[in-house]
Amino acid sequence: MKQRLLLDIMLNERWQCQLRYYKRGFPRIVDGKIVEVYDMCDLRRFVEEQRPSLIGKPYVIEISNQPKY
Repeated sequence: MKQRLLLDIMLNERWQCQLRYYKRGFPRIVDGKIVEVYDMCDLRRFVEEQRPSLIGKPYVIEISNQPKY
């Protein structure tokens, strides 16, 4: 099962949209736990592919509260 990451896209401190990102992050050990780390360049590329109107604008990617499966 693919794990999804919910991304909230903000522009000028206003919510624009929420995107579902289905790629897996890179596993890392942090404080004795295995966590997934995501590359911001990949996230920005994904957002700009999904929402071309944001290219060149100062948008912010925030990770939304993730549902527990």
